[in-house]
Amino acid sequence: MRRLLPVVLALTLVVLSGCGDEDSAPSSEQGAQSDWQRLPDFPLAERDGPLVAWTGAEVLALGGDTGDQCPPNADCGQPNESAVDGAALDPATRKWRRIADAPIPVPSYSPHALVGDLFFVHVDRALLSYDVRADRWETVPRDLEPGNQLVADGDRLVLIRGSDETEVLPDLAYDPATGQWTPLPDDPLGPSYDRVAVSTPHGLLLGAHDLVAQPGGGANPSYLEAALLGPNGKWREFGPSGQVGGWVLSAAGDRVVSLSLMTTNGGGDPPGDYGRQVPGGGRLDVRTGTWSDLPAAPEEGSGGWAVYAPEGRLMANEGYVYDDSAGTWQRIGRPSDAAKQPGPAVWAGDTLVVVTGQANRDSNEANRSNEVWSWSPTP
Repeated sequence: MRRLLPVVLALTLVVLSGCGDEDSAPSSEQGAQSDWQRLPDFPLAERDGPLVAWTGAEVLALGGDTGDQCPPNADCGQPNESAVDGAALDPATRKWRRIADAPIPVPSYSPHALVGDLFFVHVDRALLSYDVRADRWETVPRDLEPGNQLVADGDRLVLIRGSDETEVLPDLAYDPATGQWTPLPDDPLGPSYDRVAVSTPHGLLLGAHDLVAQPGGGANPSYLEAALLGPNGKWREFGPSGQVGGWVLSAAGDRVVSLSLMTTNGGGDPPGDYGRQVPGGGRLDVRTGTWSDLPAAPEEGSGGWAVYAPEGRLMANEGYVYDDSAGTWQRIGRPSDAAKQPGPAVWAGDTLVVVTGQANRDSNEANRSNEVWSWSPTP
């Protein structure tokens, strides 16, 4: 059975979380709707899903889909055309500058990670590297299998296989300083799917689900499991989480968070195959090895504008900004003149920046908007 890669699953949840009529919510629940600020539009051709990253000084936005070959939200055999160009925004001066073109087209939402001054992008079998300071692209000289997640882990880049369903291949670490590739030690989770990883102060944490014939079938959910690769090169395994999500993991100090408000009873007639509602999200204290639910989590579908930026001290998903250190949630409303669906977003320090948007019209070209918005949480 074929499964979507973790990033696609996460993006699907983002789209679904925005399908409710947020404008019908009471005004007292509109959240920080008025706190959004419109920034200068992305200065290049309109597109879907540009890759975004925060360098510490600028917001990078590059690539994305520009063609109109496939209707919005459709599953087409022929992909859209993709862009090679990009630009960088300085939020302090509110000015964009053009950056060097990528050597090949970069499809929307391609796996990417920033390691120091190097922005890595995985396209098909190629690994591209953009030097932010030199404004120069290179292609890393190694042919890679598709289906990897890119993770910045200190001064190295880690490639995590999304699934072991078709073939079990080693996860890899790449040292940009030496150009050396090293396979990671075999993890103790065994053959698995929905494999994702995140760098923590305690090491690299891998999350995955057991590769079984019918994941989640019957009365037994396929729980997220995790293992930590410490600085000593040894794995430490954690037991099942009691959560069924984990498509994206975020580090917050000693904890790793799976930010999802989704719950499921497994389907079937009530009370469902599981006999209860099982949460999709939760968190793990890496220091103590303790799993827990998200504190005071809002109801699924109750959020505002479906901005997705789960990495950082603050995490945005499903219309909320979550602060794990305080265990609090802040609903974010959609600006009155913004696109229905926000484009990709990134935290620029404690400021959330959304680049592009989608209006949910019948064609991609009419659907796209190059608007850019910024938002900071209320103290």
